[in-house]
Amino acid sequence: MRSFWIVLEQTYLQSIRAKSFAWMTMILVLLGVFILGFPSLIDKFSDEQETGNYVLLSTAPQLQINQQDLNAFQSEHNFKLGEASDIEKYKEQITEKKLDGLFILKNGENPSALQLDYYMEKADPLLVQHTKTFTQNVYYQHVMNERDLSQDVVNQLAIQIEPAMQTIRDTDSNSFLMIYLLIAIMFLAITTYGNSVATAIASEKSSRVMEVMITKISPVPMMFGKILGIGLASLTQLFIFFASTALLAKVELFEIKEGSIAETLMSMLTVSYTLYFLLFFILGYFIYAALFAVIGSMASRPEELSSSTLPITIVLMASLVVEMIFVIDYPDSTAAVITSYIPFTAPISTMVRIINDVVSPMEIVFSTGSMLISIAIFSLLAAKIYPKGVLKSDQRLTFSQLLKNN
Repeated sequence: MRSFWIVLEQTYLQSIRAKSFAWMTMILVLLGVFILGFPSLIDKFSDEQETGNYVLLSTAPQLQINQQDLNAFQSEHNFKLGEASDIEKYKEQITEKKLDGLFILKNGENPSALQLDYYMEKADPLLVQHTKTFTQNVYYQHVMNERDLSQDVVNQLAIQIEPAMQTIRDTDSNSFLMIYLLIAIMFLAITTYGNSVATAIASEKSSRVMEVMITKISPVPMMFGKILGIGLASLTQLFIFFASTALLAKVELFEIKEGSIAETLMSMLTVSYTLYFLLFFILGYFIYAALFAVIGSMASRPEELSSSTLPITIVLMASLVVEMIFVIDYPDSTAAVITSYIPFTAPISTMVRIINDVVSPMEIVFSTGSMLISIAIFSLLAAKIYPKGVLKSDQRLTFSQLLKNN
């Protein structure tokens, strides 16, 4: 047991002292800063947007816009009333950057419709919509005055029916973005640290360090010491990410607006969600780490790992594709339930279902149990294969060779 703790400590310290660990940690911290500061950054650029100069005129006989109407136009941009005879001059001013845009209200192809033409170097959909609403209101006001209609009647006739798709579940759109973020963190961490397990073993084999270590430490404690040491390093990195994000939010360095991604992130950083995420991350890591340890013991040198780990990478990518297509948008579907019990997809599927509140406590227990059973099976397989693989440094081995009895 003492040898196990020695390997675990040495592996953990070696992992957190690596340059890749420092860079990855820095990237995660910057990611947290970006998530919290993005809404404020957008507002800053929006506030600094320069005021534009625009011309508005009407060639429609049934609606002549006057200066009094234009004075009621509430816009951050400067609008002035134009003349129909000067349209070409206004266009030239736009090309010469002396004018930002031109709006022309005219008769449409349908006699009962009006058309709003606009000329700009770069379209501004929000301004166009704002101007359209203003001209509609002016038209309603003119009709009301001509027909002697009350304002209530005009308001009732002008009402618009806007279609708006609503979500079936009580989950806002930002939650889906956070689900994607958590999946990306889990996927990248499992891939990165799983490969680190295989690389560490293959490097020691190629340098013959393994031959010295194996005389002092039995192979199985060595394998689990490496897996746990690298796993603790990954948890350290995730702790730094979540802790730094929570600290930045606590000191209110950035303004967190209601409904923003940052606000969703902070609402998801509850004790229960954080514990669930750590639980399924650890289980997912051990499922793949045992397989990466076997692959590392099969390779004779690190250069062979890219091809040796390809089957595991394919399984990881296939699991991710299944999650993206069948689980994220349909967390209460049959496919989501089934993938909650498959070891390669269970960590992410169960976490997605927990966030969407469509999973029962018993399903969480069964899902966790299936992953623990899978980890036990993969660990027994790794314990059988690993001792044989680490001593064969002169050739690349196959599963069939490693499964044979001595």
